[in-house]
Amino acid sequence: MDWTRFGFEYRLRLDALTPGLIRIEASRETAHNLVLPPDWKTQLDQLNRVRAVHGTTALEGNPLSEDEVRRQMDLLASSSTSPAAPSRDQQQVRNAGRAQDWVRQRFTPAAAPLRRFDLLRMHELLTEGSDETDNLPGRLRTHSVVVGTEALGGVHRGAPPQDVSGLVDRFVDFVNSGPFLAQHPVVRALLAHFFLVTIHPFGDGNGRVSRLVEAGILFQGEYNVFGFYGLSNYFYRHGDDYKRLLQQSRRTQPFDLNAFVAFGVEGFAAELRGINNFIKTKLNRVVYRATLVRAFNQRAGKRRRVINQREYRLLDFLLQETEPTDPFAEEPSRKIAYSALRRAPYVTGVYGDVTVRTFYRELTRLAEMGFIKFPAQESEPTIEIDFDAIGRY
Repeated sequence: MDWTRFGFEYRLRLDALTPGLIRIEASRETAHNLVLPPDWKTQLDQLNRVRAVHGTTALEGNPLSEDEVRRQMDLLASSSTSPAAPSRDQQQVRNAGRAQDWVRQRFTPAAAPLRRFDLLRMHELLTEGSDETDNLPGRLRTHSVVVGTEALGGVHRGAPPQDVSGLVDRFVDFVNSGPFLAQHPVVRALLAHFFLVTIHPFGDGNGRVSRLVEAGILFQGEYNVFGFYGLSNYFYRHGDDYKRLLQQSRRTQPFDLNAFVAFGVEGFAAELRGINNFIKTKLNRVVYRATLVRAFNQRAGKRRRVINQREYRLLDFLLQETEPTDPFAEEPSRKIAYSALRRAPYVTGVYGDVTVRTFYRELTRLAEMGFIKFPAQESEPTIEIDFDAIGRY
């Protein structure tokens, strides 16, 4: 791109974004209207914070797994110290966690507009003690930078070092301007992300700062309903598309941001759907467990309950065993293979003195009553919870 022609002008067809923005508003409204138990809110916030930190650091090459990121975030939250000094990668993760904390306190709905100081502070928090090669935490760069690869849309040369300071001031003016503030908050977040990462004002950590600015705008617009979440995890899961679309958007001036913003809008809609999936899965399991209690306490005759104690405990065991691996998945339950269920220690302990035929007959009865189901077209017999039982009992 030609930096002599750079400006904060862009092309964007807002009508094409309307369906995605409507989906976002619908999901946001659904979440706003729910009152969640405190422990659900805490779990949701922790899960999203870990995914956001893992996503934003992994995009820039951090190799730590999500589980290791969670461990570092736990250490940060407890103010504990690990026996050894943190590695560069571990420090980078902790920095991202601290920066998240700062952003959620700074960008409340009634907070002052974004300032130059905010960008420098975010950068300092993100890179101090971890990214100090050709980079001064909290300071703008004074050297040239080139990023990207030909395989992912080409290389990008950041703003000339002598222009960086002035462009940062112009960026702050841009994100506080009337036309910018008139845009939908999700669109604003994506526009800010694009222009800041395009200027590339720092020696390192530009992507992380840009994604943090994006999260701050979403916070200020009250789009982080149940804790800290944004687009970092989605961008990580679609990393090649993310990098390719950023570079593609820089090929013409004024910048054609239709594809990048549409990608981000769909990503945020997907993130909000994941939040609602989490809540739906939690509610389904709580109400299903209450349904089991009702069925156990309900008489089906003089000598029989709707489900007996052994059946009740088996269904409760199945409910635990089929908890989704991904708490944000569309499917509210995992399937379990019949062979794996038969070998489970709980089942062998309770059903060890009955025949295989008796055990299968009990499962069949529970399926006929609508508590479980046997999905068709599986490579081997499988069982899953039938949440429609909630409406039957």
